[in-house]
Amino acid sequence: ALEAARRHDAAFNAHDAEARTATETPDIESVLPGGITLSGREQVVSFLRSFWDALLDARLKLENELAAGDSVVTEGTFTGTHSGTLRAPDGEIPASGNPVTLRYASVKRIRDGQVASEHLYFDQLEFLQQLGALPPAQER
Repeated sequence: ALEAARRHDAAFNAHDAEARTATETPDIESVLPGGITLSGREQVVSFLRSFWDALLDARLKLENELAAGDSVVTEGTFTGTHSGTLRAPDGEIPASGNPVTLRYASVKRIRDGQVASEHLYFDQLEFLQQLGALPPAQER
């Protein structure tokens, strides 16, 4: 299970849609903050492409991982530069040029050596603030 999860993340870092899709079951389900649920390889890769287009240097840095049975939990840091328009379900966020550094956690379930589901957790408010789409939190 651990090796399948690592291949999945390596394909993300390579921005290789074909390699990423090859690590996933055809019926993959991806659940993201904001109530987003993607079903099937086509929806997942379409979402990824819009993300990669907006953050051309997007990378995941693994900091901790735990495998138990068919599940792999990873914790890490996402980094990138908002250099392109982010096409989000709620509208477009124009490029800000801002650097983004965001902690995340991911729970992947593996079936037959491929990722069958991924539940991704990150602070959506912090992400939007770093993109410049929302004002930063006020210091108190």
